[in-house]
Amino acid sequence: MNNTLDNFLRLNRLLLSSLGQWPQQDRTSKICALISAVFFLATQGYFQTGGMIAALCDPPIFMESIPPVLISVMCLVKFINFNYNADKMKRLLETLQADWNSIDDEEELEILNSWAKDSKKTTIMYAGAVYGSMVPFMLGPLVPIICKFIPESIIPSNSSIAFARPLMFHIEYLYDIEKFYFPLVIHSYFGTMTYITVVVAIDTMFMVYVQHACAIFVVIGNRLERLVDHDTIFFNANPDISIDEPYKRMIKCIIQHSKTLEYTQLIESANSISFLFQLGINMITISFTGFQAAMKLNRPDEAFRYASFTIAQTFHLFFESWPSQRLADESARISEYTTKCAWYLTSMRSRKLLHLFIMRSTSPCQLTAGNFYVLNLKNFTAVCKSSMSFLTLLFSMQ
Repeated sequence: MNNTLDNFLRLNRLLLSSLGQWPQQDRTSKICALISAVFFLATQGYFQTGGMIAALCDPPIFMESIPPVLISVMCLVKFINFNYNADKMKRLLETLQADWNSIDDEEELEILNSWAKDSKKTTIMYAGAVYGSMVPFMLGPLVPIICKFIPESIIPSNSSIAFARPLMFHIEYLYDIEKFYFPLVIHSYFGTMTYITVVVAIDTMFMVYVQHACAIFVVIGNRLERLVDHDTIFFNANPDISIDEPYKRMIKCIIQHSKTLEYTQLIESANSISFLFQLGINMITISFTGFQAAMKLNRPDEAFRYASFTIAQTFHLFFESWPSQRLADESARISEYTTKCAWYLTSMRSRKLLHLFIMRSTSPCQLTAGNFYVLNLKNFTAVCKSSMSFLTLLFSMQ
């Protein structure tokens, strides 16, 4: 792998490798990491779902258990989809590497570097935001332990806080918490970290693939702007094809544009169905967690936990829509680049190709959820409004 590219993808490779999902991971470490990830995903899902079903006799606890289970289902959808489309994910990575290795122009390499730096920065920020959003949930089980080190003058040893034994999710109807508390807490931390890593690793790799496509569209635009040498004053409208340099450059642009369109179609086919399920789960979860936050305003600690959960889910939906919006913008901008080039100094055959190129680039590349919901910022706001409407409906039922 290109050393510069390897540096930009280091965090993405680390996150996916920890789950056994890096497309070019060696077989031994891949199997070990995959077994570990599947174990924690399966057992955590079992505890959460089993606890929710067992809590049917207690409606408030049952309602509280729904959002974590839905989030777990969404994470499993991501994980299963990435495994099912492993060959496509590998082809995407290989195409990305091939593009980096095939470009040697300094200006074009600077464009790739700029977009790759942005992807790396966004990966770090997204990881920090997602892991940080789970801190309020993960601090709960630590409170009784921390209380033991606080002087009794502040928190009496016989207080309810000191004796509390909370878990990150309810399974008190499934297992004896008093008997298995510490094993359950330790497992819940490993399981939760595995679920969070699935979200961060897969979402950021999707973002890297999409932003690389954006970078290639900018590279093509740069080539179009330099279609004609700046020192060209006189030109022949019908030169011999062997000496028609703008025509040759135009053909290369068209070939690269076709390859990039195929690349974006591969991103779409590898993620479309997964996004459909994630979108539905996201809408329901935002509504339920928002509802729980509003219902627990008399308990600020609980309300803050669910509010942070709601914000995290909204941010997750935004993160899936934002790269797709950038892809649509950059792909549509190709026609803008064509108007900036000195097309009037090209041959007639080049102008015909340019006209066809403009027609082909008028429709932007769009990523969808199930081929009917377009991932962009406009639809993101529409989903947020729908979630708020569902939240209002829940309140009206009280």
